[in-house]
Amino acid sequence: MKRITIAVLVCMLAAALTGCTGTKEKDVSERIRESAAAKLIRPDGSEMYVDGEISLLRSFADLRLKASPVEPADQEGDWLYRIIFDPAEKVTGTDEIQVSFHREYVQIDTEYYLPEEGVSSQSILDWAEGKFEYFFKNE
Repeated sequence: MKRITIAVLVCMLAAALTGCTGTKEKDVSERIRESAAAKLIRPDGSEMYVDGEISLLRSFADLRLKASPVEPADQEGDWLYRIIFDPAEKVTGTDEIQVSFHREYVQIDTEYYLPEEGVSSQSILDWAEGKFEYFFKNE
């Protein structure tokens, strides 16, 4: 009986350490789909918060992006649009997700993404531009 108890405890510990307990951490797309608010930022420093129509921005999670095998050559400050999902000043109890749109790629936090095959970089930028135009025009 003692061996069975020890074996069960070892299995439970192993499952907890390897994440096999069924409590999987949400990926960034899931977290964006569940975001409660966002902050839109332009390179000129203008910004605004979105919460009432956040569903219009959650569609970012459906854009067809793939992880980039290499870090892009441009500088961090070369972004064209930035969206912070669940900004700390508006949403508590969750981590911010910072999305920066560059000419050829998208940066999500510290990871870099490229459009999937058959998707142009311009279509990703068009999505961002359309959202920014809509929200800044209607503020």
